[in-house]
This record gives sequence, structure tokens and C-alpha cells, in this order.
Amino acid sequence: MWDKGIKWEIMEKVEKNWPTHIKELVKEMGFEVNNNNIKKISYHIRQLEKEEKVKTKRIGQSLVIWPVEMEKLRVIHELLKVE
Repeated sequence: MWDKGIKWEIMEKVEKNWPTHIKELVKEMGFEVNNNNIKKISYHIRQLEKEEKVKTKRIGQSLVIWPVEMEKLRVIHELLKVE
């Protein structure tokens, strides 16, 4: 069930529904929400972050994930913003 393609499946889910949370990803992928599955997804998210595909931010005890592409758009939006 856990294979190399899981990383790309996670990336698709993050791009489709951002910002998202690890527990939401586990549910969407059809796994039971438990610490073991959350840790497995977290591992792949860290790998995607090292590859600079996603950004993460810890808010309280939650880890929020969004694609790097959206971060780039946010920066462009800030630069174009007229005050």
C-alpha cells in the first residue's frame, strides 16, 4: 500500500486542496487516521519539502501544507499590491 508513488499522490492532493492538514490527507487517501499513518504521510511531506515542492508551517500542533507554486503567486501578489 505504501510505495514510491505515494509522494506524488500526496502532491496531487495538496495541489487540489490547499492549504491542507496531514489528517485531511490521510482521510482523503483512504487510510485510517492514526499516529502510524500520520507519521508515514509526514515522512513523505518532509521529502517533498526538501525537494521544494511544498511549504509547511506549524500552527499550534497542526502542520499546514501548501504547494510552492501558491507561495510564488502570493509573493507576486504582494509585489503588485497597491496601497
